[in-house]
Amino acid sequence: MELPEASGKKLKPGEAKTAEADAILARRKPQDWLIALDERGSLLDSVELSRYVAKAQTGAKDLLFIIGGDEGLDTRVREAANLTLSLSKMTLPHRLARVVLIEQLYRAFTILKGEPYHK
Repeated sequence: MELPEASGKKLKPGEAKTAEADAILARRKPQDWLIALDERGSLLDSVELSRYVAKAQTGAKDLLFIIGGDEGLDTRVREAANLTLSLSKMTLPHRLARVVLIEQLYRAFTILKGEPYHK
């Protein structure tokens, strides 16, 4: 699911961040594991990510990945997250972060299926 940008509502940056947090947290369900993508998060390798995905599957949890708006994620979202994950120490554009995340999730599921993957 993709939420519309709160910044499109002509809000001040701090207000947009708060509105985005409200929208994200309102849609979170009890079975969701919230994963906040943030440059201050943990750096996991592909095998570690696959283990996290497996743990979610075993616990019948849905993984909810959050990429914040231009101002980043509100503190409340990071605090509510089950995991704060960094894709890189570098700042990535949102669309590129999505592609990197999708590729890493594909790789994680490939690892879980026991299929070979290249390093």
